[in-house]
Amino acid sequence: MLEKHVETRSDEYWKKIIEDFQKIHENEERMKRQLELEEIQRLKEEIRKTQEETRKIQEVNKHVEDVNRQIEQMNQVMKLGIKAMLAHGMSLELISKSLSKSEDEIMELLK
Repeated sequence: MLEKHVETRSDEYWKKIIEDFQKIHENEERMKRQLELEEIQRLKEEIRKTQEETRKIQEVNKHVEDVNRQIEQMNQVMKLGIKAMLAHGMSLELISKSLSKSEDEIMELLK
């Protein structure tokens, strides 16, 4: 008759296997959390850069608004000057030559 040989493992052996498995699992979890933290840091940096770009765009927009306001003020002064010249009998042709603007541009400015 053939006898079967059954190898038995001690409790310490199984405890070691379980501990090793738990360590592997814990390491995987740590790696996963580390990757999540790195992604969060990357996103935070991206947000910071976007906020900085937004701030710069807002500064440029404010500057453009200031320039547009100055242009409008200059146009108002020019408009008053043209009206005064016309009121004193100056011809549109002469005003046009004096200001280096076409008569159409002057009429558009007076609107």
